[in-house]
Amino acid sequence: MKLVKGAIAGAMAAVMVAGGGYAAASGKAGFSAQADYGIGAPMSWPERKALITAVVHKWSGYVQKVHGIKPQVWARSMGATFAAADPVNFRRAASMTTYEGMIATLLGQRTTDAKIIDTLARSSKASTLAALASPATGLVFTMVQPCRIIDTRVAGGKIDANTLRDFEASRPGGSFASQGGSNDDCGMPADPAAVVMNVTVVDAEGSGFLAVWPYNTPMPLASSNNYSIGRNTGNEIIARQTIGDAFDFSVYPNRRVHVVVDVTGYFSAPVSTALVTSIANSVNVAVANGKQFTATANCPPGYSVTGGGNVASPNTSGLSLSESSPTAGGTGWRVSGKNTSGGPVVLHASAVCAIDN
Repeated sequence: MKLVKGAIAGAMAAVMVAGGGYAAASGKAGFSAQADYGIGAPMSWPERKALITAVVHKWSGYVQKVHGIKPQVWARSMGATFAAADPVNFRRAASMTTYEGMIATLLGQRTTDAKIIDTLARSSKASTLAALASPATGLVFTMVQPCRIIDTRVAGGKIDANTLRDFEASRPGGSFASQGGSNDDCGMPADPAAVVMNVTVVDAEGSGFLAVWPYNTPMPLASSNNYSIGRNTGNEIIARQTIGDAFDFSVYPNRRVHVVVDVTGYFSAPVSTALVTSIANSVNVAVANGKQFTATANCPPGYSVTGGGNVASPNTSGLSLSESSPTAGGTGWRVSGKNTSGGPVVLHASAVCAIDN
């Protein structure tokens, strides 16, 4: 029981550190999607917390027995996935009776326990099991130097209101120049499961919202960026990608805008280097209204940063972020920007730190 409780606590910590990713999925940072824009109510934090508890309690023992992964390690590695999971998918995933079905549903795949069981029954090869469970062993986060993959000011022009535009986040050996981005591949591999990106709305022709979601799937009932006229607004999100299709993700604004996207990392299936220890480190900074801020959460000696983010107390959407990225040398996570909320806040900057074997 102690192991399970520890795993649940680890998953909760990882979700909170996910910062912008959770805010995008849940609308927690002062945004009411239904009230403001009529696009549906997001999942509340108490509901998400209850679902995380239920899923970790139900499956952590299975993960340790079948996959040989410690519950705390598995739960923390799933933190970003729990944070970004679509509410409908998460509720359905919690009710699944097969582990592979739970993970597939959590990541947005349309499957049933019966389909999973039938597939397993037809083939017990190691390769089949690995393919079914590839997301289930926990997606590994890899940092890249912040790199531009989209700038509609350079290529494509403004995205019209109430229209979508499709983009790529993965061009190994290629270039993002045709999307207005870098002349190289930004270090992005083929077919990452999810991408961490800073999405900035520029020169908006009205106040509104921007949605980012996997290509060729239904548009979600959640905003990835809430912007206002006369102000460039950025937000760091975790965006799940469509694998093996013509594009990776789609963007939809309800006002005419330019969009700039910089990638900072990606999630993919685990590689041979295994995570053996992971901790979350954080720092709190009081910021007066209208003041610039810089906060750095540093990892202990011998640890490397694997991710980071920030939240504010009280919860607010009035933070203008200019940076959210690993520090030089990969020993911590730095956030900077300006408090435009109208009142004082306490900024919580966090870093996820790990040792690899």
